[in-house]
Amino acid sequence: MPSFKPKLMPSIPFNNTSLRVITGILIFMLWQMNFFALLQMGFGLQVSFTDSIVNVLMLSLASMTIIQTFRYYHPNPSQFWIILLLGLVFSILFNIAAKLVLQAILKDNSEYIRFLNESTFLRGTFALLMVEWMIILNLLWNMLKQEIKQRNMLEETMVLAREAELYKLRQQLQPHFLFNSLNSINALVGSKPEEARKMIEQLSTFLRSTINRKEDDLVPLTEEMEQIDRYLEIEKLRFGHRLNTNISIGENCDKALLPPLLLQPVVENAIKFGLYDTLEDVTISIETECMEGFLQVTVSNPFDPTSTVSRKGTGFGLTAVQRRLYLLFGRQDLLLVHPEENNYITTIKIPQTNV
Repeated sequence: MPSFKPKLMPSIPFNNTSLRVITGILIFMLWQMNFFALLQMGFGLQVSFTDSIVNVLMLSLASMTIIQTFRYYHPNPSQFWIILLLGLVFSILFNIAAKLVLQAILKDNSEYIRFLNESTFLRGTFALLMVEWMIILNLLWNMLKQEIKQRNMLEETMVLAREAELYKLRQQLQPHFLFNSLNSINALVGSKPEEARKMIEQLSTFLRSTINRKEDDLVPLTEEMEQIDRYLEIEKLRFGHRLNTNISIGENCDKALLPPLLLQPVVENAIKFGLYDTLEDVTISIETECMEGFLQVTVSNPFDPTSTVSRKGTGFGLTAVQRRLYLLFGRQDLLLVHPEENNYITTIKIPQTNV
């Protein structure tokens, strides 16, 4: 069954795997630079390769340590000094470890050892920049992850709040109709028991079809009109020959969808304002048509402009319908109520974006 679903937040452009790939590519580029730079300085293939591979291994170890650390530790971005301190500690350890390993491996090459000692500060500065860059990259990823998590939680909260309000609206609408029907059944039990029994059957069928249906489901127009027919059969038993209906379904509305039980309070409102203030026969008209991406439903009923009942406004039923349309579609212009001569016309437009 088609239904409304909240929009998903966009995914983070990178994750732990992509972080490792990016870091690996960067480390490989640095290894190439380190290797060819020493080779150009005349240190030979063995020394250049040893120096570059040790630096790459130490930088890789530092990178993996940083990534694993920030998987479980998420510093507050406002505490920037902690980030700088972490970068400084990692870079010092990285530099010391690389220097000790290189001194142990190439201890017989005095020229390289002198170069290694003279370049300690430069190596330390470069290590600090690299480590800080990796820390900031990991911190950025964690911040994006937390932000999207919070937004998703907010969206879920809003969806739950919307569903709760929709449920409340529905629970307020159903008892009103149910009580009216039970009162009519009570009035018929003594004088017309067969009609009372038939009305109970109709009411049972109507209520059974409303159970276990989610508020955000969309149902076909044909299914909704079947429900309206059941409701009108109950009302015709209440009002007898006084209530007539004229229902017209547009030819191009076979695939139209709408929220369930959206029309029942509208039709109930039309019967109320059409029948409660007169003893004459009344015809309630329901017309549907599909055009320009909308399903338009028009419900009209005659009314007496001088009647005090007709001046009481649209009542809770139409107010609830308008609120429900706003919660489902985010628009305030989908319900229009206006008098035209001696007819009261209610027009509902349901977007068909999911059709």
